[in-house]
Parts: sequence; C-alpha cells; structure tokens
Amino acid sequence: MSFNRRTTTQQWMEFLKKMDEVSSTFQHSPKICPKVTMFRSAVSKRLWVQVGKTEAANGEEKGKMTSDEAAALIAGWTQGLTIGGFLKSIQKSGVMAVFTNPLGNAVEQQAEKVVSWYTYVIYFQDGILGVYDPNFAPDTTRFDACRGVPLVKELVKALRGRGTNRRITEVWFGGGGNRGTRCQEMTRKWIEYELVIRRGEDLGKWDGRKGWVKVYY
Repeated sequence: MSFNRRTTTQQWMEFLKKMDEVSSTFQHSPKICPKVTMFRSAVSKRLWVQVGKTEAANGEEKGKMTSDEAAALIAGWTQGLTIGGFLKSIQKSGVMAVFTNPLGNAVEQQAEKVVSWYTYVIYFQDGILGVYDPNFAPDTTRFDACRGVPLVKELVKALRGRGTNRRITEVWFGGGGNRGTRCQEMTRKWIEYELVIRRGEDLGKWDGRKGWVKVYY
C-alpha cells in the first residue's frame, strides 16, 4: 500500500478503519477517528462541497469522469469533518486523526487557482496535542511559526475557547523531511509505524522523543 496526491478520502477512511481494528487489541486502546478532518467550519465545508460538485459536473460533461467517479468525488467532500465534528470524537483514552487542508488561499477567499492540499496527523490525550507534520522544521519553537497547518491552529483555538470542557496544556510537533508531495504517504507510514510496529506505546510520550519539539503559544 502506498498513498500519493491522488489518494481519495474513501481510501483514507478504509485505512483508518483498519488501523482502528489494530488499536482495539491494545491494552490502552487509542481511538482512531474514522473520518478525515478537512474543514474549519460548516460554512467552509459547504463552500468546498460546492466546489466538488462543480468539478464533478464538469468532469462528467467533458467525459473525463464517469458518473461513479463523480459521485465518489462529491462523497469525499461531504464525508469530511469540520473541527467541531472532530471535537466530538475526543475520548479520555486519546484520539488520533488525519487532518488535511488547502495550502495557500482558501476557497472562502475566492482563490482563482486550484490550491494544493496538505495531509498530516494529530494525537490528543490528557490535554496534550502531538502533531506529526511532514513539513515541520525542527528548529521551530513557536506555534505561530508552524506553517501549512491552519486546522491545527483552529483546533487549539477551539480547545482554548469557552465552548468546550476540554482543555489543552501542551503542543508538540515532530516530522519533517518531506520533499515535494509525499505528505500523504509519510503520514500513512507514520500512523502504521506507531500502531502496527510500536502498538501505540509511544503515543503521547513526546518529551525526550527524538525529533519532537514542544512549541509555545
């Protein structure tokens, strides 16, 4: 199995389902969020779903896409979670989730060109957030200097807000080394390593772990 920039939301969900089955055998089982978190808000999601519907309709009309492929494209957008939807999946045992967001201008800013999407993974437990970011620069120590991860910033904002009884105390980043467009495969391999090889033993234990940095906000 290898993921790339053409990997679909459905393929990610199938992979996450398998990883959840793996983690369910652990003594302290982390929750694997079964859907990909993609949107800042419900408004943002509606805008992107409309983009997907337009792209699907154009693809069908020009013969570049079958009706099944068009339906799958739209389903990929509609099944994505907002930050609010992800918050509902947080459990005391810890939760792992794949996040993906556009780089550059977002659709709500009326971007003229199709933007690239970036994929990474988060793990949240006991108020501590760990982010595996394929593009992370190891010398980064400030949260506001972390680039390309706006959904993480929205998550931290939500966790620090008054609308939730969950709180955040620390943020850690690890990763780096991405060359080009390998973020999906790097993210997949990291999840597989942490769950299949390490059986979740290192999740949440970022302090002193090689390559992981506590960032301050």
